[in-house]
Amino acid sequence: MKNKLLVSIVIPTKNSAAFLEGCLKSIKNQTYKNIEIIVVDNNSTDETKEIANKYRAKIYDYSPKVKKGTFDAPHKRNYGVKKAKGEFVYYLDADMELSKNVVEEALSLCKTGCAAVIAPEESFGKGVWASAKNLERQCYWGDDSVEAPRFFKKSIWKRVGGLDKSLGGGGDDWDLYQKLLINGYKVARTKSVVGHNEGNLKLTKLIKKRFMYGKDSLKYISKRPKEGLISYFPVRRAYIKNWRLFASRPKDTILFIIMRSSEYVAGAAGIIYSLINK
Repeated sequence: MKNKLLVSIVIPTKNSAAFLEGCLKSIKNQTYKNIEIIVVDNNSTDETKEIANKYRAKIYDYSPKVKKGTFDAPHKRNYGVKKAKGEFVYYLDADMELSKNVVEEALSLCKTGCAAVIAPEESFGKGVWASAKNLERQCYWGDDSVEAPRFFKKSIWKRVGGLDKSLGGGGDDWDLYQKLLINGYKVARTKSVVGHNEGNLKLTKLIKKRFMYGKDSLKYISKRPKEGLISYFPVRRAYIKNWRLFASRPKDTILFIIMRSSEYVAGAAGIIYSLINK
């Protein structure tokens, strides 16, 4: 595919300086070069904008009006895509780092007739919990109940209406995937992997994040009951399918069990909280 096709990469930020440079550097190192970087920033007070400027990103200030504790990422992603000039759009989080062939490979897959592309994620970071999260993410490669596309033909994105801004906690990604499938669009997967920088990961951070996800999970379950229950169910087929991976990493497996158990308790607490405060 010729380099004349423009790919717009949208990155929502909020005090993301600790991770953003790694993300932007990985974009600049892509084998495919015709890329527009769009940073949608919500009042960052750290060096987020300075780092974005360093990599010649287009910066848009956007503060969605959402309730405190509500996910604003779907709002910022949709806003960024509206500003995008590319024929293709790819939304990332600031803590993601692309292996060098991801964009080129995704474009090649779209050339074969795909409307959207999934890039498998692999966690990295410091500490034992980052290692446990790495084990978890590897289990999900090829699992349609967890993975979702982030790379789209912009025309298809517009046709299906983009992300549902009322959803969060992963529900916005999964819902968009379902809209593609319902409309008969083909979705492919890259072989190249996207790194997810967990930093110095602590169990308390995972618990707080899962509690927040739990508060939003009922929205997706209510909209898509069958898919929602599968996506949020604690026991996954992927765990059984990848038993050899667990067996090869016994220490990480023990930590994984502790981590996922804690996350599901926190998620359940989030659901209860949302019902009480409904």
